[in-house]
Amino acid sequence: MKVNTTYREIVKISYPVMIGALATTILNVTDTAFLGRVGETELGASAVGGVLYFVLAMIGISLGLGSQILIARRTGEGNDEKVGSIFDRSFVWLIILSLILFSFLEFAGPALIRKIVKSNEITEATVTFIRYRAPGLVFVHIATVFRSFYVGIARPAVIGAYSFVMAGVNVVLAYGLIFGNLGLPEMGIAGAGLASSIAELLSLLFIVLYTKLFTDLKRYRLFQFEKENDQHTDRRILSLSSPLILQNLLSMGAWFVFFVFIEKIGTHALAISNVVRAVYMVGMTPVWGFSVAANSMVSNIIGQSRQEEVMPLLNRILVLSLITSAIIVTVFLIFPREMLGIFTSDTALIKDSLGTLHVVNASMFFFTFALVSISALSGTGLTRIALYIEIVAISIYFLYISLVTFAFKGTVEAAWFSEVIYWLCTGLGAYYYIRSHRWRSYII
Repeated sequence: MKVNTTYREIVKISYPVMIGALATTILNVTDTAFLGRVGETELGASAVGGVLYFVLAMIGISLGLGSQILIARRTGEGNDEKVGSIFDRSFVWLIILSLILFSFLEFAGPALIRKIVKSNEITEATVTFIRYRAPGLVFVHIATVFRSFYVGIARPAVIGAYSFVMAGVNVVLAYGLIFGNLGLPEMGIAGAGLASSIAELLSLLFIVLYTKLFTDLKRYRLFQFEKENDQHTDRRILSLSSPLILQNLLSMGAWFVFFVFIEKIGTHALAISNVVRAVYMVGMTPVWGFSVAANSMVSNIIGQSRQEEVMPLLNRILVLSLITSAIIVTVFLIFPREMLGIFTSDTALIKDSLGTLHVVNASMFFFTFALVSISALSGTGLTRIALYIEIVAISIYFLYISLVTFAFKGTVEAAWFSEVIYWLCTGLGAYYYIRSHRWRSYII
C-alpha cells in the first residue's frame, strides 16, 4: 500500500497501533495493579524485573524496527516481492537473538540483580519474577517480525488483535496465578511472570495462524528462505537496526538504571515510582501509535519519491499527538487519585505519589514531541543520527540523575524530572535534523 499524508490517513495508520499499544499497556500494568495489592516488596521487584526484561526485549524490537523501515520503503516503491527476503532474514536473526537473550536473563540475570539491588527482599522477589518471565523473550522476539511486517505493509489492525489476545490471556492468568483464583495455584510474584510468558506464547501462535490463513504468502514471498542475496539483505537490516538497537538499549538501560537509583533512595520511593510508571505508561499508549505511524509513513512516502511531504507529515502527526496528550494530561489532573488507585489500594502510597504524577504530567508533552520526531527521523533511514542524538540526551540524563540521587540526596519528584530533561534534548535534536533536510540524499 502507498500511503498519503492527510490527517485521515495518519489516524487510519495510527489507531490500530494505539489499540495494540493499549493491549500491551494492559499487559504491562496488570502486574503493577495486582502486585500493588500484595505488598511494596513485590511492587518494587516487579518494577526492577519488568524494566530489565524490557531492556532485553527492546533489542529484538529494535531489530524488527529496522526491518519495518525497509519493508515500508519497498511497499512504497511497489516492490512487494522484495518484502519476503527482509521478513525471512529478520525471522532468522530474531530467533537467534531471542535464544541468546533468554540465556542471558535466565543464567546471568539473577547474579546481576543480586549485585546491584540493595534490599535483600526486593532482590529475591525480582530473581523469582525474572525466572518465570525469561521465556517470554523468545515468544515476543519471534512475534516482532510479524508485527514489523504488518505495520510495514500498512495493515496494522492485525497488531491490535494480536495484542488483545496477549493482554486478555495475561489478565486472566495473572488474576488466577498471583492470588490463587480460578482453581490455579497461588504463586504471588512468580505467577505474574508466568502469566505474562504464557500470554506471549499464545499471542504468538495467534499471529502465526492468522498469517498462514489470511495473508497472501506468495505475493510477499514469505517463508521462502532463498539463499540468493542473503548477505545483501542482512547488511541492509543490520545497518539500519544496529543503531536502533544501541539507541533503545541506551534508552531502556537508562530506565533500568533509573529504577536501581530510585531503589537506593528507599523501598517506598521505588513503590511510588512503580505506581507512577504504570500511570505514565497508560498516558504513553496513544503516542506509541503516532510514533509507529511517523516511522512507517515517512519511509513509505520517501519510497514514493515524495520527500517534500515529510516535514508537513511530521507536523500533522505532532499536532494530533500533542492534542491527544493534552486530553490525557487533563484527565490525570482531574482524577489523579483515581488513576493511582487503579494500581494500589494503599492510601498513603497514593498520597505520596501525587507530586511525582504532576512531574509526569509535564513530561508527557516533551515525551510526545520527542518520540514522534525521533521515530520520523529513523523512518528516513538515518538511524545512526538518531543514535547520536540518543547518546547526547542519555549523557545529560545520567549526569542529572546521578547528581540528584547521590550528590544532593534529592526527592523522588526531583529524580523524575529527569524525564523532562531527557525528552527535551531528544526532541529538539531529532526535529532540528529532519527540518534541516540533510536526510534527502540518503537511500536505503
